[in-house]
Amino acid sequence: MEHQNKYEEMLKLGYPVIEIDKIDIPKERARATFTPEQDKELRASISENGFTIPILLKPKENGKFDLVDGEHRTIILREWGWPKIMYVSTGLDEKRAVVLNILANTARGTQNPIDISESLNRAKEAGATTEELAAATGHTQDWVEFYLLLKKLPKVYYNALKDLHLAVGAVKEAFRLPTPEDIDAILGAALLHKWPVSTIKIAVDNRLDELKLARQKAEILGEPSPSPSIKPEDLIHQANILINLNKVKRGDTWMKVICNPCLDLLRYLLDVFGDSKTALQETYKALKEYKERQDYERLKTKFEPEIKKEESPSSPKSGFPGPTSG
Repeated sequence: MEHQNKYEEMLKLGYPVIEIDKIDIPKERARATFTPEQDKELRASISENGFTIPILLKPKENGKFDLVDGEHRTIILREWGWPKIMYVSTGLDEKRAVVLNILANTARGTQNPIDISESLNRAKEAGATTEELAAATGHTQDWVEFYLLLKKLPKVYYNALKDLHLAVGAVKEAFRLPTPEDIDAILGAALLHKWPVSTIKIAVDNRLDELKLARQKAEILGEPSPSPSIKPEDLIHQANILINLNKVKRGDTWMKVICNPCLDLLRYLLDVFGDSKTALQETYKALKEYKERQDYERLKTKFEPEIKKEESPSSPKSGFPGPTSG
């Protein structure tokens, strides 16, 4: 048996397992067409990462099972000599099994998120569970739940996703926000300005920081505080400041590697003076005074001997009488 260690790892995952010989592959079923390159990639993936996504099976009255999804994986493991394979059962409902079969082999082959969402929702309406849908599509249950939600988007965003004018990653980022109003504001701005997902992430991160600061302020004051109004266009131009945690326009920032002693110095100055502007002014003032003092000391060192020489009384010269008394 090839890759026995991966086989043993599969048995520990907790899914039910079945003898591969009990699986029938119906001739009339929806199936994805694999290229030789895709087949090679699938084999390499299982060899390296193990078998982690169960196949879908529909039980038959004779004790065997019809394959609903996972044909290529089943064939590979059969070739490797694995006696068993983990699976999820669709139950006896023929309609649900057919829907899952179609879904599993169409959702993988499309990049349109709305097509995927509609397929998932049809299967859900036919009685499929989230676990079954995750197994059918080869994704996690969180992935399934996210795509199910896409159908509930306002029509403008639903159509934008369907027409590929809005990236599904943009919706994922917006869904991190706590309220429908915030989500609507960010997605609306993203459509209007054609923002890439990276820009939307900046806006969402900054909005979450705004809301966090508002909550902290309310806790300090001990009274409820309304959430600040959202301004998406302003959010994308803000950046977090490393030292004092304030936000400024991105054009007013500059970032290179900074050593720990320099970072400690900057933090010390901010602790002493309270804000960056005052710290900068007072530091310049102190440095100016320090420089003037250095210049003074340098000049003093240079000219002090001559000044002392000029100020000292003249020494008596030979041939001249000294001071006389009376």
